Amino acid sequence: MTPENSSYTADQVQAELDKQLFHLKTLYDVSHELLGLTDVSMILRNFLLMTMGNFGTAQGFIMAENAQTGEISHFESFGFEEEERSLIQSIGKAALSKKAFDRFLTSEDFPKEKKMDPGLPALLAFSIDEGASGLLGLGPKIVGDEYSGDDKELLGTLANNLAVVVKNARYSEALRKALDEIRVLNSAKDKAITHLTHELLTPISLLKSSLMMMEKKLQRIPGFDYQGGMDRAQRSIQRLSEIQSEVEDIMKGKEHKVRRTLSKFLDLCGDEIEVLIAEQVGEGPVVKKIRERINELFTTRESEPKEVHLGAFVSEKLEELRPLCSRRRVDLGTSLEPTPSILMPPDSLEKIVKGLVKNAIENTPDEGHIEVSVRSKGKAVELRVQDWGVGIVPEHQTHIFEGFYPTQDTMLYRTGKPFEFNAGGRGADLLRMKIFSERFNFTISMVSTRCKYLPLTKDSCPGRISNCEFCKKVEDCHDSGGTTFEVLFPEKPI
Repeated sequence: MTPENSSYTADQVQAELDKQLFHLKTLYDVSHELLGLTDVSMILRNFLLMTMGNFGTAQGFIMAENAQTGEISHFESFGFEEEERSLIQSIGKAALSKKAFDRFLTSEDFPKEKKMDPGLPALLAFSIDEGASGLLGLGPKIVGDEYSGDDKELLGTLANNLAVVVKNARYSEALRKALDEIRVLNSAKDKAITHLTHELLTPISLLKSSLMMMEKKLQRIPGFDYQGGMDRAQRSIQRLSEIQSEVEDIMKGKEHKVRRTLSKFLDLCGDEIEVLIAEQVGEGPVVKKIRERINELFTTRESEPKEVHLGAFVSEKLEELRPLCSRRRVDLGTSLEPTPSILMPPDSLEKIVKGLVKNAIENTPDEGHIEVSVRSKGKAVELRVQDWGVGIVPEHQTHIFEGFYPTQDTMLYRTGKPFEFNAGGRGADLLRMKIFSERFNFTISMVSTRCKYLPLTKDSCPGRISNCEFCKKVEDCHDSGGTTFEVLFPEKPI
């Protein structure tokens, strides 16, 4: 090899290295410029400016088209006169209609009436995603060089990178819009539910009072059997009242405007009302009785945290529950250890304790066992309610705290008497507890194993262990499944 040949080879190697370095620097600069951008117009504008600068051209444009409608969604250009832009857009739409992606177009790709004026030596169409495509066009280089094969290869790589960035930005924009719509819908839903909750309060209270008055009148009719129908009506009203209370807790809407309005009205007009009613019925302290009745119907206790010894509190609430579930043959065991006190509103804590125990009883067959325990656990006090019942299928466990989510097969769903086996329910109790946990800074969790003899939601338990075809003894049922709820309350600060 002659020295001349050696020098020529070295020059070629250096030129190739310089070219590769230019390509890498261009890719880095453009990618860095687009990093973190989520607005499609800004992405296209910055990309075009960076690309024109790196290739030394004074003219360029970039556009994006909606693949479904064929309409231009974004258009950015530099170096063209105003009248030239409409021609460029016309050329761009014609180019994108060919779906000739990832190759450079020439005048032969267009009808004769679509002349390549004012001259676009680099015209590349690229696909963004199934909903959009794009077109990049660059004018002649300022120094007069042609676009080489390496230049076009680099432009293709840049366009592919751009497509990824724009696609991500489009997805981000779609997610933002969807999130905004969800926020609007959630706000409207919350307002509607809160309004309906308040609206339900008055008719439910009036129905309760009307039933009480009706029962007193029916008692005076000799031999008239009304008790069965009256009991059903009262149970239905009680269910409605529980729904109203649960939803109210969930919505945190404890401002009973009806009670405040009536009470204020009585404060202003008490003497006049007393005189008017006394004239009709001859009673004395009528206003006081009316006020007491209004408070009875409408007053709710404020959720003020108080110091509570959890073991003693749970023991008291279990004693209140035992008569209500006495018809069930379920063993309710306890292990209530002395623990540091906690800070919780007693009314909310009562709903948690009774709700978890009631849930356990309703999901445990007769002759089954439930264990309620309280103990210290680190810097927290643990309430654990464990049953050896039918358990929850895995696909339902992740939704258990979402609220109004039935874990039974919808064809089998019903709302029975409280504490009956498989009584069913609205699913609002657990959602209410989850909201309490966020409001009062405790945690609630659940683990469950579905009964191995009843793997599917539609599989039903007979409700008594001795009637189960799979269990020869009680222990067989206890070993087959069950559910544990754990609530951790932080200790009261010293």
